[in-house]
Amino acid sequence: MKKFMFIYNASNEVDSNEAWMSWFTAITPHVADMGSEFNGGKIVTSSGAKDITEWSDFVGGYTLINALDMDAAVVLAKGCPNKAGVRVFEIIPM
Repeated sequence: MKKFMFIYNASNEVDSNEAWMSWFTAITPHVADMGSEFNGGKIVTSSGAKDITEWSDFVGGYTLINALDMDAAVVLAKGCPNKAGVRVFEIIPM
């Protein structure tokens, strides 16, 4: 099994808690780390830091998933109720 990170795009729309719980229940056998939600943030470069103010830059949270390959991870992500979408990344072992 490979590990994947689901990064939830933040949204100013309220998602149904029931829909989230139903989806998490369905993917539980694949969850390596349920993750957490994020609150605010900054973009940091060598020249300084600035608050994240654009919705397109916000990240709402993450979950770590075990899946056979990227295609299998994408299938799991498709059921996510997040209206703003999910970014799926393969985690490369170090």
